[in-house]
Amino acid sequence: MESQEHGAHHEHSHYHIHSKERTTRFVVLLSFITMLLELYYGYKAHSRTLIVDGWHMLSHVLVLGLAWLAYFYIKQKKGAINHKQQHRIISLSGFAGAVVMLVITADIIYDSIQKFSGHSVIVSKEAFAIAVIGLLVNGLSAYFLHQEEDKDMNLSAAYLHVFSDVVLSLFAITSLLVIHFFNLRMIDSILALIGSLVILKWSIDLIRKSWKEVIEIRN
Repeated sequence: MESQEHGAHHEHSHYHIHSKERTTRFVVLLSFITMLLELYYGYKAHSRTLIVDGWHMLSHVLVLGLAWLAYFYIKQKKGAINHKQQHRIISLSGFAGAVVMLVITADIIYDSIQKFSGHSVIVSKEAFAIAVIGLLVNGLSAYFLHQEEDKDMNLSAAYLHVFSDVVLSLFAITSLLVIHFFNLRMIDSILALIGSLVILKWSIDLIRKSWKEVIEIRN
């Protein structure tokens, strides 16, 4: 009876790994395609906003790709690694993703402070289009990742990265509207700084939780 229960638990765990691998693979492909489109049309139209946003999307692909690789590796090693080893791989991947998110956020904070005064923002149809496309793509990705999250540190890191950009996209749209109607250009750096500080706290919390799990699993 115990053997049957163990086998059932193993199959159930493998099903979840397979489902998460499939979901992260879809989100990686979605982000990668969006990145290519933004870079292609950015260089074609000589739009700095599109180009910068396209290269920023590369960070999505890297973090999400890391999450996908963890699930892909576990799926390929079916039966060769136990549940504890799987959990450790997932926690380590989540920790790495959170650290990447922390570094990216720190860079955004530094950039926002540097450009706090004298920052020139060009309000254009392209800028609005990029912000809306980013919001839709990241919103869709966050939705799919949230469905699979289930206290998984690996997906939590991926979800945090995507959801943080949902917040930044909303702030970007708000910033462009305020600048367009009220010409208050400083709002761009203010909102970027506020959003980044909130995301910085999320990143630090996730680093603590994921590292705590890694330590507990080792013991």
